[in-house]
Amino acid sequence: MSIIKVEINYKNLLIAAIATGVVVLLFKLQTIITVFAVSFFIAYMFDPVVDKFEERKIPRSVTILVMMALTAALIVLLLAWLIPVAASELQYLSNNVANYVDSLFGFVQTSAAVFDIQLDVNTLKQHIGSHSSDYLKEIFSSMSSLMSSFSSMVSVILNIALVPILVFYFLKDFDKILAKMLEFLNTRFKMDFTGYYREFDNILSTYFRGQIIVAAILGLLYTLVLFIAGIKPAVIVGTVSGILSVVPYLGFIVGFTVSVILAALQYGDFLHPTMVIAGFALVQFFEGNFITPRILGGSLGLHPTAVIFSLMAGGALFGIGGMIIALPVAAFLRVLINQRSAQ
Repeated sequence: MSIIKVEINYKNLLIAAIATGVVVLLFKLQTIITVFAVSFFIAYMFDPVVDKFEERKIPRSVTILVMMALTAALIVLLLAWLIPVAASELQYLSNNVANYVDSLFGFVQTSAAVFDIQLDVNTLKQHIGSHSSDYLKEIFSSMSSLMSSFSSMVSVILNIALVPILVFYFLKDFDKILAKMLEFLNTRFKMDFTGYYREFDNILSTYFRGQIIVAAILGLLYTLVLFIAGIKPAVIVGTVSGILSVVPYLGFIVGFTVSVILAALQYGDFLHPTMVIAGFALVQFFEGNFITPRILGGSLGLHPTAVIFSLMAGGALFGIGGMIIALPVAAFLRVLINQRSAQ
């Protein structure tokens, strides 16, 4: 008869319980984490600018207030231009839905004839028409659930209003916060984290600031391609594709797919979808061979699949705040691994 001896280390159990509790608490507080993560990220991006003016004897508070005022004015001007254009494009889409449906069936019939596929378009129309009530029910159900969450929208607005306040205080004391964090880590783990932070900061700042520039360039190029091809809504699709480009390949996939579908619906021929395909392929070529290598290089040092996994994992755990935190954590782990490997 064998006796299995189980030795319980209560200290380890306590640490595991505390760690589990912290993870659960963070999951429950993901909305608050998102607000603070977004605010700290913005402060991190603008801190070098504030530091430059501080070196010229200009108080941090003055620089921050002026910079926030200029940013707000720029956003207002951008929205004043973007909202009417977007509204006009959406109005155009809504006025031409029936024409798009007819164009779609015509395109399907033409494509079927080209590839010698037997397809009864009238039967397809009847099938879609018989199920249209089900589709409308799904749409109205989604809209009603959206309206039922109106109270949560108020909470979102309040959280957004907190962001400028938090950004101000984070920026005002950014250097002090960083010094305290490094002092705590150095004391707690009996090692110097200053070198780690410098490499981490260099990697992260280059990546994020460069990624914003790349996304802006891609948004302009995608919009230009759609304007040349005569696709509407060019501004909306191009802008959204550019924004989504911060996630590797996501902006291209979404923009390309939507644009090809819109080209087929709006013109019902092969020429305009071909123009979109050629335009997006050209933009992707320039992005992969010139834009990203020149601006970003290998700044983050992570494979695109690792970037996507980090973003998905962070988003699944803690929402938008988790996505913002995910890449810095991945970059910091890379720095630690590289430093350990060098030693």
